[in-house]
Amino acid sequence: MSTQSNYIRSLDGVRAIAILLVMAFHFGIIRFGWMGVQLFFVLSGFLISSILLKEKESPLPLSARLKKFWIRRSLRIFPPYYIYLLVFVVIYSWIAFPEGYPHDLPYLFTYTFNLTRISNAWHESPVYTHFWSLCVEEQFYLFFPFVIFLLSRKTLRVVLVVVLLVTPVFRWLFGQYLVMRGLPSFQVFDVIYWFPLSHLDAFFTGTAIGLFRLKDRVRQPLLLFIAALAITLAAGLTNYWYENHGHTLFTSMGYNFGDTNSYQHIWYYTALNFCAGALILLLVSSPQALITKILENNILVAIGKVSYGMYIYHWVIQTQIISAWIPVDDHNKYWLFLADVPVVFGISWLSFHLIEKRFTQLKNKTTLSVRYR
Repeated sequence: MSTQSNYIRSLDGVRAIAILLVMAFHFGIIRFGWMGVQLFFVLSGFLISSILLKEKESPLPLSARLKKFWIRRSLRIFPPYYIYLLVFVVIYSWIAFPEGYPHDLPYLFTYTFNLTRISNAWHESPVYTHFWSLCVEEQFYLFFPFVIFLLSRKTLRVVLVVVLLVTPVFRWLFGQYLVMRGLPSFQVFDVIYWFPLSHLDAFFTGTAIGLFRLKDRVRQPLLLFIAALAITLAAGLTNYWYENHGHTLFTSMGYNFGDTNSYQHIWYYTALNFCAGALILLLVSSPQALITKILENNILVAIGKVSYGMYIYHWVIQTQIISAWIPVDDHNKYWLFLADVPVVFGISWLSFHLIEKRFTQLKNKTTLSVRYR
């Protein structure tokens, strides 16, 4: 939000939790850390829909509103992303690292890298594999303004409910198709995970908060969050006892990445989206709640403010800097992770002030009442 009065400090705390979960997942500490990306998706849906719903009332023509939105998004998202890609263009010209970069670069530059996961030629690279989620978000930003601006609020509500109901069905059908193609369980999970339509219900869950004015209609947001959290934990525990593959309850919480035997590629997302949406609703509705105060902690807020940079840089720092000095194993990964976080934060803080802030300041030439990421 552009004005301080509209800034919700605890949402930076949510970003911090999300990025720390992702970093812990890539460090091999917790198997459920991947759900941090799901938290980012629901939060993006809430923030972007808040922006667009306000712009919907603008007297500006559709083309002007679209241009305004996309320019401001580009100033926020593109600079660190493309600078990072170009740095590795130079590195690759010297030492041919990362492997396969010329093949993947066109997809990375066009934000279509997530669509390559279905290909047998796909390979993992800690330099940029995690950019699949940035591609999904950018694809969402491309079409979602048309949905908001061209449909009436009544129609939008109908569309939202349909999306929430149909997206899990799509994941099931897509999964059946991939199984018929002979893909193994982990690849089925991963392909669905990278596919943009698989996450429509995440973005629309966040959208529901503003579109249905849930802040005014839900009288007990804390009880709703407790119920959502209880359902999410119960689903995870049930799955853990049914499908324990040797991972401890602490590290997986029943949300082990890559399993499809219990249709996890369908209900994982639904449960996590509901819980994330309930959390965001609680934070925007109850500024005095204990969890709100916890997420407004100065350290979490500081991490949240530079979480975009931390997401971009964290994996390459872990694998090419931290692990290059000290190989990560089960005996040292916990204290190495504690050392990794401030390193990633420091580099991202520099990036925020030297790169991101210089471009986001250009957004002041336009006026919006809702702050971006």
